[in-house]
Amino acid sequence: MQTPTQMLVGMATAGLVAGPHRPYALVAGAVAGVLPDVIDWWARQVFRRPDVVITPDPLAPDAPMIAQGVQVALRQVRESGRPCLLRLNPLPTTDGAFVAYDIDYTRDHDLVITLDLPGAARTARVPTPDAPTISFAPRHALPLRVRCETVDLLLSPAGARVESHDMAGDAGVGHSLVIGGALAALGATCDLRLGAAFGAAWVVHLLLDAGGRRRLAPWLPISSYRVQGRRCWNEQGWQANACAGLLATGALAAIMLAG
Repeated sequence: MQTPTQMLVGMATAGLVAGPHRPYALVAGAVAGVLPDVIDWWARQVFRRPDVVITPDPLAPDAPMIAQGVQVALRQVRESGRPCLLRLNPLPTTDGAFVAYDIDYTRDHDLVITLDLPGAARTARVPTPDAPTISFAPRHALPLRVRCETVDLLLSPAGARVESHDMAGDAGVGHSLVIGGALAALGATCDLRLGAAFGAAWVVHLLLDAGGRRRLAPWLPISSYRVQGRRCWNEQGWQANACAGLLATGALAAIMLAG
């Protein structure tokens, strides 16, 4: 969910658990509503180190250069037999905007890079002279578009194939029941209802993500086992955020009136 929605839902959950006479619990709920994503963002910045980085030249956008970088990552996975984290940096322009580029498959099963340049699109095929031994298997929607944010792809060996996972769809340690439970227990040492409100808001955040498209690892750092979201809604879409925000606002209004 979007950050404002997460805060509203966290506050409403905490208010329902702690009651209308504990405003500090609403603050704890708002924090618990956004903290999982904040922890994941921090962990990505500190611990996630890419193996291959593609940084397009803003002065001379070149689709073949991007294609060659993807080929390097695919070849590294095949030769080493180990996963490779590929980082695709955005392509800014001199006027502060961004040129989007896509990674896609053609009907002939060619992996191609396409730049959305004004006037015409530039396309380059990923060179794969050893195509019989490399088969790209995306575990995310195609085309994969790089806009104004960095995209991290985890390329993993799977027999003769190289599977690709968009890391934006994988929640990290911030979405862990273990971490949330530890923080809730810490809050409960100060006030039992405060800890319960924090823990409930944390669990609701995870449930909303579990109903969407993300993959969760709820037992990190104990276990890396992942659960695929149920795809009941698009957690980044305006429809899901509007519904959740309205429900949370109504719950908050009812709590305030009850107080």
